[in-house]
Order: sequence, then structure tokens, then C-alpha cells
Amino acid sequence: MNNGLSILTVEDNPSDLFLLEHLLRSSGLSIQRLFSTDRIREAYALLSGQEIDVVLLDLTLPDSFGIHSFIYLKPVVQKIPVIILTGMSDTNVALEAIKEGAQDYLVKGELTEGLLAKAIQYGMERKRTLEHLRVSNERFNMVVKATNDAIWDWDIVTDKVFMVGDTYKQLFGFDFVNACLPEDFWEGVLHPEDKDRVVSKLQSTIREGVLSNWEDEYRMRKSNGEYAYVHDRGHIIYSAEQRPIRMIGALQDITSRKRAEEIILASEEKYRQIFYKNPYPTWIFDLDTLRILEVNDAALEKYGFEKAEFYRMNMRDLHPPGEAEVFVESIKAPGSMVGERRLWHHRTKEGANMIVEITSHLIDYFGKLCMQVIINDVTERVRLEKELALQQRLKQQQITEVVLGAQERERFELGQELHDNINQILATSKLYLDVAIEERNPRIELLVKSRNNISMVIEEIRRLSKELIIPSLNDLGLVQSIQELIRSIQMVKKMKIRLVIAGVDENALQPEQKINVYRIIQEQLNNILKHAQASSVIIELIKEDEQIRLLVADDGKGFDPRERRDGVGISNIISRAELYNGRVEIDSSPGKGCRLEVILNSKALPEQA
Repeated sequence: MNNGLSILTVEDNPSDLFLLEHLLRSSGLSIQRLFSTDRIREAYALLSGQEIDVVLLDLTLPDSFGIHSFIYLKPVVQKIPVIILTGMSDTNVALEAIKEGAQDYLVKGELTEGLLAKAIQYGMERKRTLEHLRVSNERFNMVVKATNDAIWDWDIVTDKVFMVGDTYKQLFGFDFVNACLPEDFWEGVLHPEDKDRVVSKLQSTIREGVLSNWEDEYRMRKSNGEYAYVHDRGHIIYSAEQRPIRMIGALQDITSRKRAEEIILASEEKYRQIFYKNPYPTWIFDLDTLRILEVNDAALEKYGFEKAEFYRMNMRDLHPPGEAEVFVESIKAPGSMVGERRLWHHRTKEGANMIVEITSHLIDYFGKLCMQVIINDVTERVRLEKELALQQRLKQQQITEVVLGAQERERFELGQELHDNINQILATSKLYLDVAIEERNPRIELLVKSRNNISMVIEEIRRLSKELIIPSLNDLGLVQSIQELIRSIQMVKKMKIRLVIAGVDENALQPEQKINVYRIIQEQLNNILKHAQASSVIIELIKEDEQIRLLVADDGKGFDPRERRDGVGISNIISRAELYNGRVEIDSSPGKGCRLEVILNSKALPEQA
């Protein structure tokens, strides 16, 4: 793969352009492509359609002048370094362009290979650095917006606390957006019962200078006078002398969590209701005895047991023979079931089998470590997955049958051609030779006929070979091979065939891709010759971005694509397109010809075994 630079020069002076391109080629830079234009509008179009690494821009052009030349290109060079080319008198304009975002400027009369190479390398590096900085800032701003934490930055030396973004205002109502808090503001909003503890812990952490992190939970007054529970944490930055100089932190409103904890602690009954009303079958069992201790309503309904029956059961009773012991062993393995999701088989009271997914969690059940499991019946999902896998296998089998059928058809046609044509000619030639050996008078005439027949056989074999064997794409190339295919068809069929190829770089295609494109064109042309009765055909092969678009259109009699076809030509084309992550679109109707369009991914290759 060529990793050289693609450079665009925008210069209207031919001598300056000649000197510039000479310096570029002599600079030692790895250059893949050089583009040039003398119009700002053409430069805009090139930058919109090509991958350009560096732009060398003269500000004085026939259709633009001065700083307006750079401003015109600015929308399409956000990520591309631009180096201004200027005369001695235009340096002020060049500096203005740098303020607008250009990377550097060069005075034309002072250009050297080394200076030009250095400017290009430095410009690209600066552009990459600026882009990384922009992405980092953008990512930081997105994190600040996405998080529910109020981000703060405390300068310990000056005792200034800066609130980042507007989250602090959203959470607590104080109008501090990207601004510093007033002096002693933070201590003033701490709850009186928490203030001494929190301040003392923070000061002790900073004074000792050992820990890098500090965190605490406390109550803080909001702008409306209410108190919120917060979780505050910060990272301490030390100087080279190991003195704390800065602290970056995040303040999170945990009032809802605290309220929920208080509610759970205050009302065990409400917690039990949450357990019992869970729509998924859920129960708690003893890790030692495997006995079921609690079970919810969904489990009773799903499994058909009464609650008293569940309480007399243990986890072994739900599994079929053989699997129960595997389940028990999995529980005994340390940590194996915690947070695990895997498939098991369960039996209902009526004897029906289910495939279930078990999610398990260790819980404290009245002072004893037990396990809570949540059951998800995935029987239907597994069935559908198996059906899908079967359909995929059937589809693969159909594809294989189509391919084998095509091979058999080709073998039959080849055998028929050899038997009905070439074999008959050779038999006649043998007869002529036998007579020539025995008779003297017609010998010359018979030998001439035999020679002519042998020539006919050679031509027939050559014709068959060309149909079966692709021209050497490595020798001729894809484009020339397609042209040779068209010429061979026009030798035997009066048909107008127009070929349009644009943007295709054969060096960027793998041999397998070239063969695939060639075979699709060959297959569709054979279909047209056999069935279409067409007088003209258009073939377009165009590369757009990462896609190759192949169009074969004819003015023949057409067909209804919805009707079942006996041949396998179209099926072969579809199979080849799918092999390269592509798709096939057919537009045809009786009397209106056929348009076959194939879209291939130029970088997709079949997976290697």
C-alpha cells in the first residue's frame, strides 16, 4: 500500500508552478499524487472530491484575490494543512490567513527544497496537533454535558474554585456557569451537622500530602434552601516538590439514592413487594442446602407449583436428571454463578420442559449469605435461533446447488460442442486421410480438405478456450480484458457495445476482485446474447468512494424479474456480488430491455479459511 502524500498546488503562474513541483519532487518527501489548478473554484471541487494531505495556496488567482482565496476554501480544509505562497509584498495578507487557520506561509523567492519539505512536515504536524486538541476539548465538553456530575477545579494555592459547565446550576440552582465560586462559598452551604467533619477530613488529606484522591458524602444547601445529599470526590495534583497545588473533582447529587436507601431500610415490606411483583420468575435459595426460601408470584404462575410446594423443593428438583448435578457443581465453584448468564433446562409441575436463562446475585437474607436468581424463559428464542440457523444452512445449500448446476451446465455444453462440432470435423478429416493413403488421384485435394478441417478445429478450440479461460488479468489488466471480451463478441454478433470506465484504479484491486468483475460482465453479456435479442449494450464500471458500481444495460426484449427463470446466470451474478458484500438490482420488463446494476465494496474480500 502506498502511503505517499497527495498535494494540491493552487497557482496560476506556470513558471512558479514548474519551480514548485520541481522543488517538491526534489524535497525527499514521499509523494503519491500531485494535483494542480489555477482557479479557486476548481480547487474547492478537488478538495471536495479527492483525499488531499496538503494544500499549497497562492492568494492571487484569476477568480479570487487575497484573503478571500483562503476564506473560500476554509469549509473544505478544516482538517487539511494549508501553506500560503506569497510574494514579499503580500506577507501581511499571509499572516492574516494564518490567523484564519492556515498553517504557514512561504515567500516564493526564498523557496528551497529543505524549506518547502520542512514547512509541509511542520504544517501537517501542527494540523494534527490542533485536531487532537480540538477532539480532546470536544470530548471533554461532551463528557461534561453527558454526566450528571458538577465538575470543579480548585486552585489550592490561590484558593479559587472554578465550576465547569452549567451542571452545578442545574443540580443546585446557583448561577455559577464556567465561573469561580465566591470566597468561603462552599463551606457556607454545607449542612451544619456535616461541616466540621467534611472540612476536617479534606484539610487533613491535603495537609498529610500522601493520598492522591479524596471523597466524602455530605449534605449541601441548594439555592431554594433545601438540602441535597452529594457524593464529592477529587484528585489531588502535586508539584515537583510534592506540595498539593490543584484538585480536580466531581460533585454528584445522590439525594434520590439516599432517599431510596432510607425507604428500603424503613420499609422491608415495600422491598418484598418489589420482589414479589417482579414480572420474571424470581426466588432465593440457601447456598448450603439449595432449599428455596422465597419465591415470587411470577414463578408460581410460570411453573404451576403452589408456594408451599416450592418451599419443600430445592434447586435440584427443577432440573432434568444429569443436568441437576452440573448445576450443583457450578454453584460450588467460587464465584461461578455470581452475575452469570447461561442456559439451563427447567421442568414445570405439568412436566413441560423450558430452556431458561438464569441471572444470579448473592444477597444477605436475614443475616445469611444466599443467592437470588431471576429466570428468563428463552425457549421460543432458542427455537427461532435454530430455525434461523437452519434457514441459513438451506440458503447456503441452495447457493451450492446453483454453483454446481452452473458447472454441470458448462460441462454439458462443452461436451456437446466437442461431440457435435469438433469431433465430427476430426472424423471427416480422418476419413479424408484414410482415402488419401489408399488412393493416389484425389490425394492432394483430400489433404487440402483435411488441412482446412484441422484449421477449423483449431479455431473452434481457440473459441471454446477463450470462453472458458479469462485472459491473463495480470498481463492485460481488467480494462483491456473487458475490451478484448467485447471485441470477441462483436466479431460474431453485430451488436453495438459502449464501454465507460471511470475512477477505477486497477492497482488498488485484488486479483480476486478483478476476476469477479470480469465474470459478472461475461455472464450478463452471455445472457444478452442468448435471450435478449438486443442491438446495443452499455457497460459502465465506475468507482465511487469505497464502492464499485457496475451497470450493464441493453435494449433487448426484456423480461419480468418476478417470474421464475430456468437459467442460473442471474443467480451466479447475485452469488458473486454477495461474496463481496455487494448487492444486485435488476430493472426490466417485457419490451423495455434490462438494466442490471451491481454494487461491490472495493475493499471487501472473501474470508480466508
